[in-house]
Amino acid sequence: MEIIEFGANLAKKRAEAHLSAYELSLRIGKDASYIHKVESGKINVSLKSILKICEVLEIEPIELFKSK
Repeated sequence: MEIIEFGANLAKKRAEAHLSAYELSLRIGKDASYIHKVESGKINVSLKSILKICEVLEIEPIELFKSK
């Protein structure tokens, strides 16, 4: 899996949860630009952040790693 695909999966799941990138970043305690950078594949994301994101989105981590 490429980092860009992970980011696309995150963007899709975030949209399905009706959350803005800004709101998600606040809920996980990150800077407002953080989610945009992850979704565009510009930065790697830590396991700790993945778990926080999944908790907020109410999904299992595997859902962010599924290839199309």
